[in-house]
Amino acid sequence: MLAAVLRGPGHLAVERVPIPEPAAGEVLCEVAACGICGSDLRYLVGENPWAKHTLGVETPNPPDMVLGHEVSGVVALDGHRARAGLLAFRTCGRCRECLRGANQLCRHTAHLGHGAGWEGRGLNPGGMAEFVPIWREAVHELPDHIGFDEATFLDGLGVAVHAVNRCGIRAGDRVAVLGSGPIGLLIMQVALADGAAAAVVSDVYDAALDCARELGADAALDGRELAPRALADEVLGWSEGRGVEAAFDSTGDLALQQAALAALAPGGTLMLMAGAAEGLRLGLREMAGERVVTTSSNNLPGDFARGLELLASGRVLVGPMVTHVFDLVDAAKAFQVAAGKHDTGAIKVILRPPERRRT
Repeated sequence: MLAAVLRGPGHLAVERVPIPEPAAGEVLCEVAACGICGSDLRYLVGENPWAKHTLGVETPNPPDMVLGHEVSGVVALDGHRARAGLLAFRTCGRCRECLRGANQLCRHTAHLGHGAGWEGRGLNPGGMAEFVPIWREAVHELPDHIGFDEATFLDGLGVAVHAVNRCGIRAGDRVAVLGSGPIGLLIMQVALADGAAAAVVSDVYDAALDCARELGADAALDGRELAPRALADEVLGWSEGRGVEAAFDSTGDLALQQAALAALAPGGTLMLMAGAAEGLRLGLREMAGERVVTTSSNNLPGDFARGLELLASGRVLVGPMVTHVFDLVDAAKAFQVAAGKHDTGAIKVILRPPERRRT
């Protein structure tokens, strides 16, 4: 089969490799579509974002891994071919974190497209291939009206659901989302679906800002025109001076995180999706009034299921985020387009095996 294999930093090769053999409890998925995530771009340059943000350690990647964890496809289940979205990870169920219900923090997670949990299986499997093994319980059948491209957003949607849940959004809250890539746009929609009254977003390129407006943002602020302090003032003005009850930062930028703190209402939560920037200061003003600064890691299986419900109901829309679709054989070009989003206008780039590209 064809697969996009990360052989080392900066070395992504589309090549023929053996079709993986499912182990006990696994089934084989015929991949229909796989999204390129921001973490895939970081794997390409040699980082391991899963280990960094979940475990807090710098861990080298295995030498050979198939990338891709935003996967949809067709799976043979109980005598029929099922259209499915895949929950791309499995936790151990035995460690302290799993036993207290914090499975998203399991240090023994096996994860499609990430450098974790596939020791001794040859190539680390991922969704940027024609076939991928998947645990039977991780297969979620899709309603007929959800397309394969749409289903690639379920992984990110689970992440968004988990982050919004951790903020405890209440009816009438106002939220700010700094960084309007796919995760930011999903967070915005989940927050509104959970009762937030309004959402303001920011970014620094037109495609993301236009998409945010189309998907329901009440205001979209252009970071090219506003210094971070001015951005904070705009958010405060938009919220009639009270600040926002929840701010989500997916940029990892120090100045923007400080701006978000300045615009946070008493009792509000700043959710750092990309971790705390080096040098972030949490002083008396920043932490007064029961303000909370925290992070969000991965998601729970129930968050994935909730995301599927939101997508199926139409309360979350993802179609406008799909900007580019490539054949799997053109994976290297697809990664260049995704990495150069300010020039290409990319929001979500999707790969399909060649036969799927024509359907």
